[in-house]
Amino acid sequence: MLVRNAGRSGDRESVATVLEDLLRLRNEQDPVRSTALRALLTVPPDLFTDTVEPLLDRIAADAVEARDSSATTRTALSSLAVAVLREHAVTGERALLNWALRTLVRISGNSGSADLGRLDRTLRRGQEHTVLEALRPWLEAGAERSDYGLVLALARALGRRADALPGLQELLWQAISYGSTSTARSAVELWLRDPADRDARIERLLTRDPSAAALPAVQRVLATRRTDLLDAYLGGTPPWGRFLTPGTVWTIGTDYAGTRWVPRQQRAVQRELERTVADEKLPLYARGAALGRLATLPGRGADAVRAWMDAPDAVLAEAALAALAHTDRPADALPDLLAHAGDDRARVALYAAGRAAAHARPSRLREPFAARTAPGTGEVTSRKQTVRLAATLLPLPDASALLADAYAQPDQHPDVRAACVASGTELLGDERMWEVLADAATGERALRTALLRTHPNELDPGHRPRYAKLVRKVCASDDDELVALGHRALVPWLPWAPGAATVLVEALTDMDRRGTWSSAADALATASPATPQAATALHRALTLLATGETADDAGAERDRPARQRLGRLTEALTAWPQVHDARGRAVLGEAGRVLAGHRDGELSDDQEPAPVAVGTFERALPDALVGVNG
Repeated sequence: MLVRNAGRSGDRESVATVLEDLLRLRNEQDPVRSTALRALLTVPPDLFTDTVEPLLDRIAADAVEARDSSATTRTALSSLAVAVLREHAVTGERALLNWALRTLVRISGNSGSADLGRLDRTLRRGQEHTVLEALRPWLEAGAERSDYGLVLALARALGRRADALPGLQELLWQAISYGSTSTARSAVELWLRDPADRDARIERLLTRDPSAAALPAVQRVLATRRTDLLDAYLGGTPPWGRFLTPGTVWTIGTDYAGTRWVPRQQRAVQRELERTVADEKLPLYARGAALGRLATLPGRGADAVRAWMDAPDAVLAEAALAALAHTDRPADALPDLLAHAGDDRARVALYAAGRAAAHARPSRLREPFAARTAPGTGEVTSRKQTVRLAATLLPLPDASALLADAYAQPDQHPDVRAACVASGTELLGDERMWEVLADAATGERALRTALLRTHPNELDPGHRPRYAKLVRKVCASDDDELVALGHRALVPWLPWAPGAATVLVEALTDMDRRGTWSSAADALATASPATPQAATALHRALTLLATGETADDAGAERDRPARQRLGRLTEALTAWPQVHDARGRAVLGEAGRVLAGHRDGELSDDQEPAPVAVGTFERALPDALVGVNG
């Protein structure tokens, strides 16, 4: 507060006095030091003068050199230095400028990693010239030592404004010519940022160092605008130099070869890429990458890649299959890709076929897809993927017919049938898919599990009531594990399934069945705030369990099962994430009143009656519902 008040006073002497007091931070721990430095950020930078530079320098040195110096402290100090630099690069306070630059170097270790922020957004128009002149002595001093870190930091901070500063552009050219390789790479990006002179600068740069063609910024211009300079880099010896060391695998980018290059240049790069793919001395990843680039060449890339589909090396064969989907006519590669759907290359071929099929006419897809879904035509995974592709790419009548036929195939694998069920939810406009889903609702576990994975939001509203009946039918299974899944899946379907909440009540109150009541309790508790029928079902379940109307014969091995189920239900009710919203409070309050209306008949005459289940409910009841009666 002392620092903030000094800043609000607008008095430079008060700020100087506070800075003297802050010298005591040397003996403080980092939490105190970082708080004080963050407070200094609230002081307007124009209240600092050259006379306080020794105080700021001592504070900065103590903060950086402290053994417990934290990232928070260094960030606050860096932000303060940048704020002072922005302000006094314009006013010309030399001592403060020197302190700001020295502090940034002290924090980051070098001026190249200093972050000056977005000066292009904080300086008024034209002030960038003043900032450049103020920093020129430091910029030139660094250039004499081949240290261009501050030049790069200033060019990044000024953004597009740096393009209009000839002095800064000349320093960037010096960084390219005389700086280290990493410095030159960064300087090239900044020097080529201005589109007005970019074409001429590319030629100047390549004349000085042809290896600069390996830089991404230069390649983009060569491949799109200065294609007249391309021939020197197509075929022959690569331009070894500072940016391309001997032995490096390199070919100029071909992303724009189909739209910007002449046929002569396309043929030249094709020959170069084919040599790279065939060179057994190169690593496989480099040869595979060359195959991918070879495929993009229009008119000739597809044939060149097909020659490698059956290569003995799996890496190259799979790279060729994947590349076929990226040719200029991917639909023509579909038969080649589907031919591998039944062998060891299926995992690559089928995913590539999905992309290729998206470019093909749907009328050409049904027969190849149908031939790949029958039993014995390939791996189960391949047939499942073919089913998914058919459901996505074929027209509705063809897709539903193909999935229905695949589902009905004798000896079809259950996982393939489950894929038909899961993919068929997108095709419910055709009655054949409803027949498939109806059969799945009473079929094997894999089929019914696939049926339960669909959420109402994935279907058209008109299909939801009919689908909800199928989900309810799954809950009538004799398989306890499957029924537990069905209870959880039934919750979002209750608004479209009138009376389905009774399924949960019956499972919860059926004392003869022990494997499904806990999932029913959780589902009923979750569903209660959603629909009135679920809330009514909850009250009925509470009443049945609390009054003992269920068959609650404990016997020799069971300890009051109705009480246990009632406890699980009340605990699930009070564990809602939505317990604090209005609807949740209303349901909980009504549940509390239902429980409070039932008394334990086992007490002696001289004792006050107490609710049988209210105690359990009260222990689990959150603070938000303390005021509910009962």
